[in-house]
Amino acid sequence: MNKYYKIIDQVREKGNSDKIMKEKEVDAIVEVMCLSIEKSPHMIALDDGAATLTALYTLCLDDGINTIGVYLEIRKRLNSLMDNMYNRMREKYPVPTRATSEGKLEPKIMEMIERMRAISTKEWRDHHDLDG
Repeated sequence: MNKYYKIIDQVREKGNSDKIMKEKEVDAIVEVMCLSIEKSPHMIALDDGAATLTALYTLCLDDGINTIGVYLEIRKRLNSLMDNMYNRMREKYPVPTRATSEGKLEPKIMEMIERMRAISTKEWRDHHDLDG
C-alpha cells in the first residue's frame, strides 16, 4: 500500500494544472517499475506491479491522466512474470497425462453420451406421442 501512495503522491506533486509534467513523471515511474518487475525477486516484483497498476488506474480516473499505454505495459510484464512462475512450478510438478485408447472415448464420457441420447429419444417420443 505504501508504494501505491508513493506513486500517487509523486505524480500529484508535479503541479495541479501541468498534465504534461504529470505524464512525464508517470512515464519515469513506470520505467523504474518495469525494471523492478523484470529484475527483482518475484514477491517484490508482484508487489511493485500491483501497486503500479492500481496507482495508474487511480491517476487515470481521478486525476484525468491518460495512463492506458503504460498500464498495459505493466500488465503485460506482470502477466509474463506470472506465466514464468507457473511454468517453473509445472517443471517441478508436471501435469500428469492420461493414456487413452486411440480412437476411443473414455468410459465415463461414453456413459454420458449414451444417457443424453436416451433422454433425447425419450423426450422426442413423449413429444410426438402427445401430438398424435
